[in-house]
Amino acid sequence: MPNHRPLTAPFVKSCRAPGRYGDGRGSKGLRLVVSQSNVAVTGVTKSWVAEVRGADGRRVARGLGSYPAVSLSEARKLAAGNYVAVKSGAMAARATSSTSAPTLALALDAVIPLRKMKPETVRDWRSSLDRHAVELMGMPVGVITSAHIIKILEPIWQPKPALGRKILQRLAVLMDWAKANNHRVDNPCDSVRAALPKNDHQAAHHRALAWVDLPAALQLAQSYRRPMAVRLFEFVVATAVRINEARAVTWSEIDVGTQVWTVPAERMKAGRVHRVPLSHFALGVLENARRLAEREGIASELVFPTASGKPLHRNAPIKMFVELGIDTTTHGLRSTFSDWAIEAGYDSMTVHRATAHEDRNSVRAAYQRTDRLEERRPLMQAWGEFVVS
Repeated sequence: MPNHRPLTAPFVKSCRAPGRYGDGRGSKGLRLVVSQSNVAVTGVTKSWVAEVRGADGRRVARGLGSYPAVSLSEARKLAAGNYVAVKSGAMAARATSSTSAPTLALALDAVIPLRKMKPETVRDWRSSLDRHAVELMGMPVGVITSAHIIKILEPIWQPKPALGRKILQRLAVLMDWAKANNHRVDNPCDSVRAALPKNDHQAAHHRALAWVDLPAALQLAQSYRRPMAVRLFEFVVATAVRINEARAVTWSEIDVGTQVWTVPAERMKAGRVHRVPLSHFALGVLENARRLAEREGIASELVFPTASGKPLHRNAPIKMFVELGIDTTTHGLRSTFSDWAIEAGYDSMTVHRATAHEDRNSVRAAYQRTDRLEERRPLMQAWGEFVVS
């Protein structure tokens, strides 16, 4: 029986039964696709698809992204836009139907020259994908979902963790190409890692707090004997920047009107200007730092100065962590932020922009035309609200 009732956010969140669920009459073809998974924590993966009949009578199916990265309200907006495009014929040149969208194999053919791969690298890419993703290679890139990718990764993710990560990374590159060329609106690989269990990979990482422990750590820090070090710690948390970028911030870099901190290129690891949207929490930290400097009679253009007007040492927060028993590093705080953001459903590209990570993927980097400042505002505001909760 068709579903004539619209979907609700609670139903989408709680649904565990595999199937395809329509959004009722007037839904513009929106469907929630729930697929069984042996590795996802919930036992299922969820994705959005819009199905609309074109002028020729054929059904055009387009992937709209995975839940919860794309919410119900966002999926409805995407479905409405897709409906108008299909009905107006605007999709003719970029439709993701099974007859017009390039297959994953053709996407690989397109990406190889863009990455300027050496012959041995080309052979490795083709061999690995033909062996472990053969089910996907003949599929149109617009209809591949997170569930498809999880299915091919299940046999290798834990027994062969390095191989699993390699396959996922290569699929992400191909899907970024598809997204950049308007063959789909999302990258289904973005939400895959969160749905998979931890594998046996043991890389050397900076110590980092679990995100659930960060609010308590901030509370504990308030008792520390050097309040300016506490303010610097809070600012690193609020902005997710590196310690050297934060400790040398000057008031001239802060625009309170637009609520943006502009970090000059010479202080950034990637050598490019980085704009940071300032949450209410971050603005509060700045105001507290200003009052603290005034109270201690420190005249400096620096936001976090020492008594002599120089920048705080990069290890000032580290000394506080050791003294208070907070098991993290300043760089590890960036990992804490990233973990929280991904688990909260924010897409990986926006999170990468927030942390100013330099993308070593030349194909993906070539299509990054914006720093996503406005998209990062709600992310940083939500983060600020969480850490003071």
